Amino acid sequence: MAESSTRSEIRFCLKCASPLEDRMIEGRIRQGCTACDFVFYRDPKPVAGVLALKDGKLLLIQRGNEPKHGFWSFPTGFIDIGDTPQETAIREAWEEANVEIQLHRLLGVYSNAPRTVVLIVYVGAIVSGEPKGGAEALDARLFDPQSLPELAFDHDYRILADLFGKETRG
Repeated sequence: MAESSTRSEIRFCLKCASPLEDRMIEGRIRQGCTACDFVFYRDPKPVAGVLALKDGKLLLIQRGNEPKHGFWSFPTGFIDIGDTPQETAIREAWEEANVEIQLHRLLGVYSNAPRTVVLIVYVGAIVSGEPKGGAEALDARLFDPQSLPELAFDHDYRILADLFGKETRG
């Protein structure tokens, strides 16, 4: 992926409103202010999600937004200021799939450069509710891990391999 694809939409300094320009700062090309030397750091956005299981089946949601509209993945969402990653994972399962979950453990933290997210993934169990599509999800269902639909992202397969200890790509 090209560097420009990760470029932010910020074009003006957040301190003095002068134009930002690309230049070498701290050994990397970064956006710096042309007037006051403010540096705009494009830090990754933290995301939390959950691999929720019920009776050995995995909860997946069908994405209602881009990227990968219509493809399947697990409930995830951006961590809001004031929320913990755990609270976010629980909230997203409710908002996207209409289920209440209990988190059991942290599975891992995932990121691929130059992606702009850091994904924190938990393993949990559905404790109530019937899966159905909610906010940002067209549908939500339980799937046998051996019969998964095509997943939205390559990292979804790697994450599931970490959970199940084997490749789950069909």
